Amino acid sequence: MLSVAAFAVSHKRALIPQATFFIFYIIDICGIFGIEFLHQNIPFSVDTYYEIPLPLLRILSGTGVMASLWVMLLDILDVHNKRMQVAPVAIFVAACCIVIWTLPYGPFRQWLFYTLRQIFTAFGLAYAYLKWKRSNDMPYRERLGKLRPRYLFLWGLLACILIEDWWIILASPIPSPDSSWLTLYLSERNFSENLMMLFVAYHVIRGSLQTLALRFDMPPTAVSDAPVAGTTDSEEPSKKARDLVRHIEDQLPAYATAHNLSRREREVLAMVIEGKDNRTIAQELFLSEGTIKTHVHNIMVKTETRSRNELMQDFWAS
Repeated sequence: MLSVAAFAVSHKRALIPQATFFIFYIIDICGIFGIEFLHQNIPFSVDTYYEIPLPLLRILSGTGVMASLWVMLLDILDVHNKRMQVAPVAIFVAACCIVIWTLPYGPFRQWLFYTLRQIFTAFGLAYAYLKWKRSNDMPYRERLGKLRPRYLFLWGLLACILIEDWWIILASPIPSPDSSWLTLYLSERNFSENLMMLFVAYHVIRGSLQTLALRFDMPPTAVSDAPVAGTTDSEEPSKKARDLVRHIEDQLPAYATAHNLSRREREVLAMVIEGKDNRTIAQELFLSEGTIKTHVHNIMVKTETRSRNELMQDFWAS
């Protein structure tokens, strides 16, 4: 609900897949615990320990979770290629179907079915690293670089999920029917995965609350389709411009609030970050070039930077 509310006031596209991500995850969890609730008075049979109940629902919910996560990642990476958006998800669905309907019942089938999610997640994290590594765009690298602690933590959680699934499903024997561990460590559960979801939920909620708080005094402005100065990438200029302006608009409220910038200084700063010179800014704002120089000087004093380049680095690293 917070993601939906934040989207209503900010129109940030990334908030839509964030909401659908948790909707599908809730469906996935309900599929597991709902069956347990319905069978709570029925003795548990160890013969179904490695079963994958409601396989179509599992594939649907798992695909929804992975597809939403993938769209969120591509939005962060500014990747708009339709084939790149659809192809990995289609491969994931095909792999799930092959595992469900071709492999025989047993621990390996169940382990591989759930491990496909971790493989997909690892692919996404590796793809993000390659995009960052190969980019020569300073704002792009700075913006992604500040996410490094979260990125490394996700890799750590992913390793924990794989280890836990390997231990519970493949390495450990089936508990005896009278074992107290049976109902706690059913093979479909993964506590490391729950921790990862709490980690993601924390950052989604935190980001949504920040968006709502900052937009209360500073409503969003329309994103211009005009080309950004200095764009030399082979990508379509207007699309690259929209991406840059979108990221500036996302980060500007917090940065301007932290440095106590006036509304006009915020407007000038946004154009400076876009790479526009004083003359261009003056023409677009219908102000004198001298006035723009004064605004830029005041911005640098408040942000304790000494040049436009240092100001841009400080903005993207904040």
